[in-house]
Amino acid sequence: MFVTFQLNGSAATKEGNFWALMFFVVALANFAIYFTIGIVANVIGQKVTHRYRLETFNDIIRQDLAFFDQETNATGAITSRLSTCPTDLTELLGFNSGIILNNVVTVISCAILGIAYGWKLGLVCTFAALPPMLISGYARIRLESKLDDDTVKRFASSASLATEAVSAIRTVASLTFEPTVLRQYEERLSNVASKSGKALIWTMFWYSISQSINFLAMALGFWYGGKLVSTSEYSTGQFFIVFIAIILGGENAAQFLQYSTSITKAQKAANYVFWLRYRIPAIGEEEQAPPPVTEKQRDQPASIACDAVEFAYPSRPHTKVIRGIDFKVPAGSFVAFVGASGSGKSTLISLIARYYDPTSGVIAVNDQSIANIGLRQYRRMLALVQQEPVLYTGTVRENVAMGAVELGEPVEEQIERGLKDANIWDFVCSLPEGLQTPLGSRGAQLSGGQKQRIAIARSLIRDPKILLLDESTSALDTESEHIVQAALMEAAKDGRRSTIAVAHRLSTVKDADTIYVFHAGRIVESGTHGELIARKGIYFDMAQGQALDGP
Repeated sequence: MFVTFQLNGSAATKEGNFWALMFFVVALANFAIYFTIGIVANVIGQKVTHRYRLETFNDIIRQDLAFFDQETNATGAITSRLSTCPTDLTELLGFNSGIILNNVVTVISCAILGIAYGWKLGLVCTFAALPPMLISGYARIRLESKLDDDTVKRFASSASLATEAVSAIRTVASLTFEPTVLRQYEERLSNVASKSGKALIWTMFWYSISQSINFLAMALGFWYGGKLVSTSEYSTGQFFIVFIAIILGGENAAQFLQYSTSITKAQKAANYVFWLRYRIPAIGEEEQAPPPVTEKQRDQPASIACDAVEFAYPSRPHTKVIRGIDFKVPAGSFVAFVGASGSGKSTLISLIARYYDPTSGVIAVNDQSIANIGLRQYRRMLALVQQEPVLYTGTVRENVAMGAVELGEPVEEQIERGLKDANIWDFVCSLPEGLQTPLGSRGAQLSGGQKQRIAIARSLIRDPKILLLDESTSALDTESEHIVQAALMEAAKDGRRSTIAVAHRLSTVKDADTIYVFHAGRIVESGTHGELIARKGIYFDMAQGQALDGP
C-alpha cells in the first residue's frame, strides 16, 4: 500500500483504486461483523437479564426471616439489588463483551504485527506501553471496586428511606412530612457524594494515566523509529507499518480500559448473585422430600405442643424473648395468648409458623417436631391472620384465591364459602363487579374491617388445620371488631382446626377453651376465663382494666 504513493500516472490510479476497493470490502465486512455481534450480544444480554433477575428474586424470597431482619437487607436495599445486579451483569455480558473481546484481539494482533515487521521498534513500544497501561487499569478497577462497595452500602440507606416514604405516602402526606423526608433523602445522598470524593480522585488519576500512556507510546515510537529510519535500519514503509500497529493497539487498549467501570459493576453484581445463590437459609425446604400426607392426616385437626421453648432473635442473640415455655393445644381446640405488649405472644406465633426456630426446646405438631416436617408441607397446614392484613393489587377473587394457590385453582364454591365464613359475602355481592372488583394497591378501596375479612377468607379457603390469629381485631372499630370476631369464632368453633389467638381485648377470647397469660417471655397463668377471674391474678387485673370482670 505504501508503494502506491511512489508510483505515477495510471499505475498509481490503478493501485489506488485497488486499495480503495479493499477498504470498501473491509467496511462491508466490518458492518456485517459488528451487526452480528450486536444482535447476538443483545440476545444473550436479554437472556442473562431474564435468568439472573428471576434467579435473584427466587434466592431472595427463599431466605429465612432472620435474613430480612438485617439492616443491610431492608426492603429498599433488596429492591435496589434486584434492579441493578442483573442490569450490571447484562451491561458487561451483552454488547460490551463483544467490544471488549474485539479490543483484546486487536491489541494482541497489533503487538504481533509490530514485532513481526520490526522487532526492535515493536518490542520497545509494546513493553514500554502495555505494562504501565495494565497496571494503571488494574489500580483503577481495584479503586472502583472499593468505591462501588461503599457507594452501594450508602445508597442502600437512601433507597430504604425512599421505599418507606413511598409505601407510607398517606402517613407522610397527612403529617405534611414531605419536606422533611426530602431533606433526609438529600442528606443521605450528599453523604454519599462527600465520602466518595477521595476515592474518586484516585480513580480518575489512574484513569488519566491509562488514557495518556498510548500517546507517550506514540511519542516513543516516533522518536525511536525516526532514529532507526535515519540509520537506514528500517525503511519508511516498515516504520509506518509498525507505528500504525502501535497506534491502533494503543487506542484499543485505552478503549478496553474505559470498560473498567462495567467490569467492576459486573464483578460486584456477580459476587452478590452467587453469594445469594449459595447462602443456605437456617430454615428452608429439605433436599429430601418428606413423606406424603395421608388422607386421614389431612382431614384431622392438629395438636400443638411446646416443650421448654426458649428464643432470642438472631439480631439480638443475648436478649431472650421466650423463656422456657411449655403448653399443649389439643386437636380442634381454641386457645388464646394474652398479656402486656412485649411479653412474647406474637414471637411465639412466629415460632409456631416456623418463621424462626427456637434457640432451645421443641415445638411439635401431632407429636412430631416441626423441624422434621417439610417446610412447605407444614405451612400448608396452617394459616396466619395478622393485625395489619396485606392485600395485593388485583380483584377480590384473586386475593382470596391466593390462599389456595399451593392446593390447586379453587372453584367458585370454595371462594364463596370462604367469603361467607369470613362474614363478607354479602358485601362482595353488593359491589358493582362482585368478585371481579379491583381492590387497588394494598386494598386501598376497602375499609380496615373489610380488608381484615378478605384476609380471613383467604386464610379459611386453605382449610387450615392450624389457624393463627395475631391480634387480628385490635386495630378495628367496635362494629368491625364484632363482625370480624363473629367470623373468627365461627372458624374456631367448628372443630375442624386448632386455633391460637393473640388478643389485646380480652372480650374477643373470653370463650376460649384455654387462656394463657404471658409475662416477660413466660406463661404465668392458664385456664378458662372464669377460672382466671376467680384466681384474681394478672388476668383478673387486666380484665378489671377493661371492665371485663364477669365470668
